[in-house]
Amino acid sequence: MQKQFKTLDEQISLLKERGLIIPDTNKAKRYLLTSNYYNIINGYGKYFQDSPDHYVTGASFNEICSLYFFEEEIKKTVFNAALQIEHHLKSIVAYRFAEQYRDQKYAFLNPSSYNPRKLSDACRTINKFSNILKININDRTSSIYHYVSTYQNIPIWVIIDHLDFGGLYHFIKELPDQILNKIASDLTPFFFDNNGITLGQRFTPTIMLSFMKNILEIRNVCAHNKRLIEFNCHADAKYLSELHDQYSITASEDRKSFYNTFIIMQCFLSKTEFCILNNTLRKRFKNLNNDLNTISINDIFLKMGFPENWQLRSPLPQ
Repeated sequence: MQKQFKTLDEQISLLKERGLIIPDTNKAKRYLLTSNYYNIINGYGKYFQDSPDHYVTGASFNEICSLYFFEEEIKKTVFNAALQIEHHLKSIVAYRFAEQYRDQKYAFLNPSSYNPRKLSDACRTINKFSNILKININDRTSSIYHYVSTYQNIPIWVIIDHLDFGGLYHFIKELPDQILNKIASDLTPFFFDNNGITLGQRFTPTIMLSFMKNILEIRNVCAHNKRLIEFNCHADAKYLSELHDQYSITASEDRKSFYNTFIIMQCFLSKTEFCILNNTLRKRFKNLNNDLNTISINDIFLKMGFPENWQLRSPLPQ
């Protein structure tokens, strides 16, 4: 059966019938018009309900909006951290790839530049690079046009900037083992800066790629405006005792939640960058806690994998 269109007045009436308090009807109608009933009510109203068609006593439209805008803000914060991670990775990967193939033109188009065990996947990455060249090679404003016309070559550090995080992840995944090992090693100073612990070879390419995959999934949730609350990655992040033990997370526990992805980000961010991420999230959670009256902030923490009362922990020194 098809859902029938409802006017803003009908939407408001339905919400009131279900027990939702609406302090300012005109403001609520404006929110519903500009932010979409489905996004706000269907997406976040359910956390204030005691049954599918009824809100808990005292629940208000303002609380739902606070939760909605809270998540909008933390998604911006997390997405920005993902961009910083992407930048670090692109710089490291471009350096190590160029170091390995310093005398070869267009090495990223050569199948022999990739892991021989992953050639079928590498062909898709080569095709992606080829399409990037086709799109940009005649664009006089493009750095690719400049390098082709001037040097008859495209350095990896130029074309890699045209990959999104997903393309970058697959490119890294398909590289030869000797390059992967160097990349993983290059990342370990981030963890030392954040924790004062030297990882050495314990931060393996397998762990690195597992962490990257979950960060990519969370990044895509933020980029495509999906709901972060209750989101779980497809697979557990690999267990790294030096990291997870600090958070009392054991090898047998689930490591798919947003909280688990948040803590692994410190393996790819500088101390200042991770502190800003941590402290900004903490501030957003504290603000949300002040706006909630009928549910507990811990109800939200539970759905995101965070420990109870996480917002009360001391901020990290920046």
